[in-house]
Amino acid sequence: MADVTGFAGRLAALDDLARHAGVRRLVLREPAALTWLLGARVHVPQTLDAACLDVVVELGDPGTGPTAVVVTNAIEAPRLRDTELAGLPVEWAVVPWWEGRDARLPTGPDVGADRPRGDDVPLAADLAALRRVLDAQQQATLAQVCHDAASAATRAALALTPDDTEYRAAGRLADALLADGLDPVVLMVAGGDRGGRHRHPLPTGEPLGARAMLVCCARRDGLVASVTRWVSFAPLSAADRDAHTRLLRVEQRFLDASVPGARIGDVVSAGVAGYAAEGFDPDAWHRHHQGGFTGWQPREFPAHPGSDATVPRGSVLAWNPSTDRWKVEDTAVVRDDGPDLLVHDPEWPTVDVGGRPRPGVLVRA
Repeated sequence: MADVTGFAGRLAALDDLARHAGVRRLVLREPAALTWLLGARVHVPQTLDAACLDVVVELGDPGTGPTAVVVTNAIEAPRLRDTELAGLPVEWAVVPWWEGRDARLPTGPDVGADRPRGDDVPLAADLAALRRVLDAQQQATLAQVCHDAASAATRAALALTPDDTEYRAAGRLADALLADGLDPVVLMVAGGDRGGRHRHPLPTGEPLGARAMLVCCARRDGLVASVTRWVSFAPLSAADRDAHTRLLRVEQRFLDASVPGARIGDVVSAGVAGYAAEGFDPDAWHRHHQGGFTGWQPREFPAHPGSDATVPRGSVLAWNPSTDRWKVEDTAVVRDDGPDLLVHDPEWPTVDVGGRPRPGVLVRA
């Protein structure tokens, strides 16, 4: 259901952005922008780059305030009115299902857009910066999403056997997430050593074997939790346990640097320096992106040392350093004193790293 309470404030923020940019209307088409504004699901297929609606924000005259017009087709309009957008004070522009929505969207030099057409004023970066900071209600919602995603991952992990295929493991994880009202927008599983060799392992029909990596990005009300968990069906060797702990200490460097006002490229530089310091290949980070801003997307963009965006208070970060043997990950809201880690389940084994409880490896030998 839509976030009715915060809608007026977000609409007012868009009004301010439009006036500052010198435009009279905004066209929002990016799913992340739409879910931020509406607090609702805007997809039909589980896709990250397409929505079933657009929103046109019309600036009002002084004293009247802006209005939002939802542009969608005749298939989706009844469902959206009854469920996702119920209670929102919006206007509707409904097109036949056999027509595209583009013709109903304004364009021109007085229009700002996140996916500009023609003479539209490009405002994608401004809109991304606006939605990057979560308000108190959105932060509370994200915390619940992360808690539930962590719990679902635990339930799935406890149900696994070495003979389960990767597809079966993915099915268990998807079942646990969906049972808690979470959409699995990213789902990866790796058995044996494949989680190290392949950083984005889509499930296969191969059995898990001695160990398994479960990865998901779980979404509810537009907000996304990133989770990585490891299960071992044999006792961990001292070398494996040490390597996993050292990788958590690499992650600690990312977390320690993730403070309000930091340049995100400097956070990455501080983090990747940990690979060499912890005895890993200094170039290990070249083989997989290290994470970055999240919240309304599994990843806004892969942050790297050249990224100039500033980390604001209330933004969401997910760092995921990895080696050829392990990967670790969490989702955190940036507070005044640094990151508040959210993906936690008391049933999962933890280790203390830098004063923070971090997920260990679930050993089921």
